[in-house]
Amino acid sequence: GEKCKKGSQIRPHIVWFGEMVPAMTIANEIVRTADYFAVIGTSLNVYPAAGLLYMVKPDIPKFLIDPETISVGNMENMKLIKENASTGVMKMRDILLQG
Repeated sequence: GEKCKKGSQIRPHIVWFGEMVPAMTIANEIVRTADYFAVIGTSLNVYPAAGLLYMVKPDIPKFLIDPETISVGNMENMKLIKENASTGVMKMRDILLQG
């Protein structure tokens, strides 16, 4: 992999399996006050980040954009857009602009 100036390997800006998610407490607070919520390109199988969807207020519009079929049960105000991110986000935008 790429090396830093000190000669050690540079760590990518990701969270590995089993690691704590940085700023998860802040993310929880932000999600609880969201006007809209979108989940893009994930299986919703990795926690705690996958649990953010369930912290959104029930009356808030929620979007799940992924080309695969992903089950979220019977969630209020959930719109499933079975597309890749680039076309799915455009469809979400159109839905939001239609009001």
